[in-house]
Amino acid sequence: MPTEVPITNFYKPQYKQRLFHASTARYPLMEGGRGGGKSIALLWEAIRQCLDVVGCNCLLLRRTLTAAEKGGIEDHFLKFVPRGFYKSFNGQKHCVQFHNGSQLFFGHIQGDHDLSQYQSAEFLFIGFDEITQFTYAQFDYMKGSNRCPIKLDKYGRATRARMAGATNPNGIGSGWVKALWITKKPPAGEMVLGYNPNDYEAIHSTFEDNSVYANDKEYIAGLTSISDPALRAAWVPGDWNILAGQYYQQWDAARHVRPTGDIEFEDWQERWIGIDWGYSHACAVGWFTRAKVLDGFGRKRDVIVCYRELIVRQTNEEVLGDKIGKLSLSEKINRVFLSPERFNRTNEEHTLADRLGDTLRQFDIPRPERANNDRVGGWTCVGTLLDTETLIFLDTCRDSIESIPKLQRDPKHLEDAIKEGNELHLDVCEMIRYACMSYATENPIPKDILHDRHIKSIPDNTWKMMEHLRLTAQKQQPDFILNVPGRR
Repeated sequence: MPTEVPITNFYKPQYKQRLFHASTARYPLMEGGRGGGKSIALLWEAIRQCLDVVGCNCLLLRRTLTAAEKGGIEDHFLKFVPRGFYKSFNGQKHCVQFHNGSQLFFGHIQGDHDLSQYQSAEFLFIGFDEITQFTYAQFDYMKGSNRCPIKLDKYGRATRARMAGATNPNGIGSGWVKALWITKKPPAGEMVLGYNPNDYEAIHSTFEDNSVYANDKEYIAGLTSISDPALRAAWVPGDWNILAGQYYQQWDAARHVRPTGDIEFEDWQERWIGIDWGYSHACAVGWFTRAKVLDGFGRKRDVIVCYRELIVRQTNEEVLGDKIGKLSLSEKINRVFLSPERFNRTNEEHTLADRLGDTLRQFDIPRPERANNDRVGGWTCVGTLLDTETLIFLDTCRDSIESIPKLQRDPKHLEDAIKEGNELHLDVCEMIRYACMSYATENPIPKDILHDRHIKSIPDNTWKMMEHLRLTAQKQQPDFILNVPGRR
């Protein structure tokens, strides 16, 4: 075996990179703007593990192999790691063989179907390059392969299986990455069992922390001239508060979230429920009504309020209906909108919607209706309500509040949102879309409510009585409006 060459002969980590290498967290993350040296740090950390633990396997992942090869982390390896540093490289298998028997694999997870290739594998270290390009389910699955039978390194220290990442704050996985590493507040319904914030350490780095680009005027000028403000914020300072590709960039918790005390609920207003059904993935339920809030000028205005939410998993329709009914005991629910595919009849006599409706009727709640499934129209409807600050969430609806800013545009259909993955925010946003698109018209105020308000506005008690007698003597007209469908 050739004499081992120290890594420092070829790689001299800068300050932020040294912090990454020194991290003792179970899941360290190097994040921030472009040009911060994140991918290089991830590569050399994997190489260090291979050299320190004789005979181990390590894995570096990108979303696609072409991303790993063309200017990505595998390309970095071939350009910056001297040939004599390792025994061999197999380009077809994307595998590096080191002199001590350790192996470094460059792999990919383009979709969930790619996960099976790692099912029985063991990797001491797994690195996700551009981790925000992956779903949480993919990251979670790989934990099962993050193990090593070799218990001591060459220095006699106990080995420790770890997974790490490097990324900018943009991509389909930005929401869950931000929740685990940045805010350290995973959604209440997210299945991060035994979450320990100390396991997740984020090291922030930008081009200013990298001596290669810190004084490169042309690179800096190009980076700061990017016209898309969200992309510029993600790539220059590495701002996690503005996600590139974010569908609802108008979302602002200061404008769209209110405590209960700020809301003036009116019992006569209709209440409705939106449901995005799921069993293996999340089932999201939201309660909505119209109410009044004070605007910035102290004026009352009408808004739609999501005042309650329920997130469950692996719960059948009868149990779900019972939960919804018990949470709605003191309320009159007027309509329920359910995922339209749940009305499809398969081999059973009754659909899922039928069975859910049977339970809801026991609580005097209407049977579910097919939700309007116009995706583009629905997302546009929600966006318009957010633009006009007409859609408000109570501060207790934590999952809804954290889900909306995570929704990403579909790069192949920019008017639509990404549908891929089993992330909680997708289910919650679908529920909100169903509820808003299916019930987007304002209800007329009942006449008795209008009369009551009018009487109360009269200061003189005598005139109040006379006006009351006049109004009650008028011929009663129905409050409802019958919409006659046109010809088909």
